[in-house]
Amino acid sequence: MLATEADVVRTLAGTLSLDRIYALCELRTDVSRDGGLDPVPGHAGDVRWKHRVRGALAVERRAGRADRIGRATWAIQGTLQRPVRLLLIVAGATPCDFELRLQAAAELLAQLDEPADLVLADPPWGLRRGRGHFAGGSGYRRDHTRVLGGYVDVDPGRYPAFTAEWVQAASGALRPGGQLAVITGPQRAGVVQCAAEQAGLTWVCSIAARKEFPLATRRRPAPSHWVINVACRGSLGHPRRVFHPPADLPPARSGRPYPLDWWPDSGRSDRRGLLRYDNALPLRLVLRLVRAFSDEGEHVAVPFLGGGTEAIACWMTGRRLTAGDVNPAALRFTAARLLDEHAWPADRQPALFPA
Repeated sequence: MLATEADVVRTLAGTLSLDRIYALCELRTDVSRDGGLDPVPGHAGDVRWKHRVRGALAVERRAGRADRIGRATWAIQGTLQRPVRLLLIVAGATPCDFELRLQAAAELLAQLDEPADLVLADPPWGLRRGRGHFAGGSGYRRDHTRVLGGYVDVDPGRYPAFTAEWVQAASGALRPGGQLAVITGPQRAGVVQCAAEQAGLTWVCSIAARKEFPLATRRRPAPSHWVINVACRGSLGHPRRVFHPPADLPPARSGRPYPLDWWPDSGRSDRRGLLRYDNALPLRLVLRLVRAFSDEGEHVAVPFLGGGTEAIACWMTGRRLTAGDVNPAALRFTAARLLDEHAWPADRQPALFPA
């Protein structure tokens, strides 16, 4: 589990391929001794010293001192401090199926390799970070030594223009019938809905999702829900538009199973004792959104990666992903979180129950 930024670096830099281990052995020891260069009988191209290396690794693994990582790893362009592009290499899949980019939202959406079936966005909210309630690094009751830095907010005065730019790019990135789902606080929801309609998208719904811990207020009601605005490219009745009523929500008061736009149980985004991003959504909420508005195997674009909850949800539900952020720490954290807390544990122990 990722408790510190050192854990992030360890996860991304500490995995070696077998070829890399062979190269280190050749560099640091005499591999020719004791017939090390002799071929292994029955295995053309293999030699004894490589066979010994693999045997030593197997012994270490059985003793619990080494772990075999064979299913997932990241290919990183750039450096660990400033990754520019990351491709997830997974056995049986192509590298382009899961990709992270160091890009601004509008640029990412304009440069997708294929149209998106769903654009899922949790944009900055323009909360005047660094001033007022958020001055001095405060704003939430939590251990700030375990919060990643580099979060980039948007000036409230620029918010309408900023929103219009990336929503217009999202409109162009969607395939016909594809959908845009945007999570905001109540204050910014109207800006997003207007921008979507001005970009030519059709309004689908606005969902109110309960927040577990509303920010305390004195002079107005405390905002205790997220607003999720959903819009689609094309008509509401487009044959390729996807909607699966969430199975984990209670039915209407009549008992009929039609879906409501009030989601009372959205989960918690708490990572108590672990490293976390400055602003993160609950995984339960994001899983529900991904399953409701896309199909398995479809392409989801996430223009504001942040702490990577959307990436984790796409991994768990079998969606393909292209995601980006302007904060390099967001890419590092998401990449390490997916490997260390999800992909690698799943390799070691098959899931007994569905996510």
